[in-house]
Amino acid sequence: MLTYEKDIKPIKITAREANKQSLGTEEYLNTLKDVYSDIQGNIDDGYTNAHFFYDSTSLVNRVYRELLAQGYNLTLEKEKTCYHLTVDWSDVDLDLNKKYILPMEGTYSRDCDGNDLTGYAYKGTNGSWFMALRKNDEDMEMLGYTVIAKDIEDAPEWVKAIEPVEV
Repeated sequence: MLTYEKDIKPIKITAREANKQSLGTEEYLNTLKDVYSDIQGNIDDGYTNAHFFYDSTSLVNRVYRELLAQGYNLTLEKEKTCYHLTVDWSDVDLDLNKKYILPMEGTYSRDCDGNDLTGYAYKGTNGSWFMALRKNDEDMEMLGYTVIAKDIEDAPEWVKAIEPVEV
């Protein structure tokens, strides 16, 4: 079925609803700060998991999706009066002595010779993180695009979200 521009109705939102949604976003961002702070505290104390309890379905779902994207193992259970979210990082098994490459899914290009290129995250000599477009068959270790587990642990969140591949 074809839809013509005249058939498309604009979505209207009241100022009250916009305010309510923006406050929800502020609550979500504050909740994420608390979650990451609690996780760091548990890591500092030697724990390999953390537990959180929420009353709001929408809030727990947003937090769940964010932590899932970060690579945590999650368990979400509905209890009588709230939601119990368990965050676990006990089976993250990056060997500190091994080298990894960080291919970035969804980054793709083609050079002027027609070679397929993939994006890889890497740590520059100045400590900043960058993306390089490389051919899939290139020796990433020889080119200096490998990282060690410690680099990944200290990396920004966008780098931690990438699934490392051992070289």
